[in-house]
Amino acid sequence: MTDTPTIALYYREHDPLKRKMFLEQSIAAGEDEEANAIRKELWELRYQGRTESGSDTPADGYMALWMAMEFNKGASGRFFGAKGARKEIVKNLEKLKFKEFQEKSDLHRELLYRECCHMVKTYMELCEKDKTYNTTLCGIVPISEKTAKNKLQTDIYETAVVLPGNINMVEELAIITEAAKEAYEAHFPGEGGI
Repeated sequence: MTDTPTIALYYREHDPLKRKMFLEQSIAAGEDEEANAIRKELWELRYQGRTESGSDTPADGYMALWMAMEFNKGASGRFFGAKGARKEIVKNLEKLKFKEFQEKSDLHRELLYRECCHMVKTYMELCEKDKTYNTTLCGIVPISEKTAKNKLQTDIYETAVVLPGNINMVEELAIITEAAKEAYEAHFPGEGGI
């Protein structure tokens, strides 16, 4: 699928309201009506909540899902950890209607996959900008670029590849695993995958 210039901006943008603006511009221009109708549905599901800070910026349900996965990546070592992790992740998947989208059509699945790639890309870029993520000793000593990249690679691998196996959700999270691999390779071309 070839993106129009406006939709290319939509997939590069992280701000929910700017993403909505680009999508609305594409819809108003009459571009790819079927795909844009699905994108709109995905946008509405992804950003249906509000942030806890009370701002007008919608909360990102995909990032909430990723953070639930991130938080639970060590769950298999805790008593009832895998069961609790699975329950929390399933709740997020159901709220975002992952299963329904994958079962509707190839186009629905492809656009859900692209949102998953966007989710992982967003997470990686946020990590790269976060001073506490890229430092040690309570945020005082910066780590090298290579160490930061290795940390991010390990983080993505443990969350998107290891966790699904540990909590018996390989099939349910396969689309996120695929997207994480592609997003990582696109973000760090020629560096090897996760």
